[in-house]
Amino acid sequence: MRIRFALLATFLAAAPALAQVAPAAPQPGEELVDGVIAVVGDTVLLRSDILLAVEAVRAAGQTVPSEPAAYAQFVRQLVEERVNDLLVLEAARQSGEAVTDAEVQQSVDQQIAEITERFGSAAAFQQALAESGRTPETYRAELSAQFRDQTVVQRYLRKRIQGMAPAPVSEAEVAAFFEQNRERFGTRPASVSFQQVIVRPLPSDSARAAALATVAQVQKELAEGTDFEVLARRYSADGSSTRGGDLGWFRQGQMVREFNDAVFNMRPGQTVGPVETEFGFHIIRLDKVRGPERQARHILIRPNIVQADVDRARVRADSVAEAVRAGADMALLGARYRTPDEARFQREVPLDRLPPGYATSLEGAQAGTVVGPVRIDLGTNAAFAVVRVTGRQTQGEYTVADQRERIRGMLQEQRMSERVIQELRRDMHVAIASQ
Repeated sequence: MRIRFALLATFLAAAPALAQVAPAAPQPGEELVDGVIAVVGDTVLLRSDILLAVEAVRAAGQTVPSEPAAYAQFVRQLVEERVNDLLVLEAARQSGEAVTDAEVQQSVDQQIAEITERFGSAAAFQQALAESGRTPETYRAELSAQFRDQTVVQRYLRKRIQGMAPAPVSEAEVAAFFEQNRERFGTRPASVSFQQVIVRPLPSDSARAAALATVAQVQKELAEGTDFEVLARRYSADGSSTRGGDLGWFRQGQMVREFNDAVFNMRPGQTVGPVETEFGFHIIRLDKVRGPERQARHILIRPNIVQADVDRARVRADSVAEAVRAGADMALLGARYRTPDEARFQREVPLDRLPPGYATSLEGAQAGTVVGPVRIDLGTNAAFAVVRVTGRQTQGEYTVADQRERIRGMLQEQRMSERVIQELRRDMHVAIASQ
């Protein structure tokens, strides 16, 4: 088997969002000299793969040495990186790591949308593709293959690393990394930290009864043998309906608490429900278990919310704001109003990333100020947030203290990944031709 890389990067946390399209072939006047440059397991790395990778580095705006000795060293380093990539990819595939078609489609659609936006129009993007010798179909296939490879590598490495003792990283190493990469961290944006209670509109008793009647109808059709995916497309009130209710792979804590508790107490193939969350009533089917991960489908039946429900939520939010200003415990209020744990405390949120309602209301608010109720958009319905500002940060240069834990984590992950690669090199056949 041979692999033609699209810049597969072992240590990247996600597939890159490309600002431009790398050429699919050497530039005019360049000769593509082929031959086997390395063998890893049953996979070969070709000289043409490395030449194309060099061109992709240039296309990404990075410098490629022109002096012969420096260029030779650059190529040797690139070969070593690609060999390491292949080692982990081969091991990940042998371990059974896989990526669903739904995950691939979602990622590739997002990447193409981002790239199209950067080019300014679909026509400009397609023209750039044509100039690089690609069609939209071939480029989508490249992105799909790249996402699959990167994702199985990341999952495999994550599992291997989880069983290791953390690699030691000294303060001196953290400081040295920060100084060497200071420009990469950019400028610290102005930000705000806050605590909040979110008050959502509640459906009326009649709306809840209507939703539960729909739940009962879905359960009846399931019992009669109707396919779960068909019913998800017909009844589910969220975006997963187009995928037959497929939610992809997720881990403990990634879903809201009630949903999470239900799924992680289910057996593969089991269907449960209704499970009530802040979003409505869920009928859930657990499809697969993979270590700490679960793959499930659901059908969401959402009770109808009308303006009168929103108005009542505003009245409740006014009461919450009064209580907070009088000294009430926001953590207790957050639990009472079922504010998700991840939403209760927001730390150092850049001001330019605040949603419109927050941005207007928190502008100029100093630490200790209680703001709200703020009308916010939660997708299908409005809700209200009562916010206490806990801190503000002005724009400025990052310090090593700002980035210490991030750098420590990066260095630990890199060293443990390198340890995995060293073990794989001992266990798997690797042969590299002389350059």
